[in-house]
Amino acid sequence: MQDLEKAKKRLTEKDLTLSIVKNGETIFETASHGISGFLTAMEKFGDKLEGASVADRVAGKAIALLCVYSKVKAVYAATLSKKAKAVLEENAIYHEWNELVENILNTDSTGVCPFEKLATEISNPNEAYAKLKALQESLACRDKEASTKHEQFISEEDADLKHIREKMLKQLTEKRERKQEMSTEPARVTDSNFDETVNKNTLALIDCWAPWCGPCLALGPIIEEVAEEYAGKLFIGKLNVDENPQTAERFQIFSIPTMLIMKNGREADRIVGLVAKKTIEGVLKKHLG
Repeated sequence: MQDLEKAKKRLTEKDLTLSIVKNGETIFETASHGISGFLTAMEKFGDKLEGASVADRVAGKAIALLCVYSKVKAVYAATLSKKAKAVLEENAIYHEWNELVENILNTDSTGVCPFEKLATEISNPNEAYAKLKALQESLACRDKEASTKHEQFISEEDADLKHIREKMLKQLTEKRERKQEMSTEPARVTDSNFDETVNKNTLALIDCWAPWCGPCLALGPIIEEVAEEYAGKLFIGKLNVDENPQTAERFQIFSIPTMLIMKNGREADRIVGLVAKKTIEGVLKKHLG
């Protein structure tokens, strides 16, 4: 199981979501979430995935069926669903996991992942691959169309209506910021307010995270403690990288959690990964002095 151990190690050390190793060689890895990474690997390598070992951050029944289709020999999942476990056992694929859960949720944790819903009634790996791939392509097209329609709508708006809308948005933003200033909880930072936020605060810590990221969720309570203890000394906010890709790309956030330390509007330092509270405080004290 040397290939599986190597895949697990790379998954953890590089903060990936998927690592595939075969004959001691890493053939594919990614930090993208969902099943898109695995589908990309299947399209790129095809039959070469047979006999490979897979380490995945989150694996539900959809991923398990794709593993069966690709004829991988071993699977590790930090979080594994019970349905996925049953599929792997039924097909005699060696598997390990850290956490066993009932269902795999969507990125907002508001319901079951759409790919998991689709896979629920499927048992044939060939059928699963075809339908999961079709769903991914459909969702990608829908997102592209929605983005295009939004851009067209904005461009066609009446100038006066746009002015009123922008004025109302500004008032709501100012009201939200006043509320955030009175609170010790981390504030929500977005692509649209990032520059304004860091420029008006001499020192700011921005926690770049995503709801599907286990280490990010584990870091959350630590960030809240720091926000409470350092209230009035610096600004602390949270930026969801899935919802705000422009800022994530701008600062080259390749792994999460990543904490940006912004001083006078510029990046002064950064902390990557799930770290202890004292580590964060040590970095902050360098810039508070």
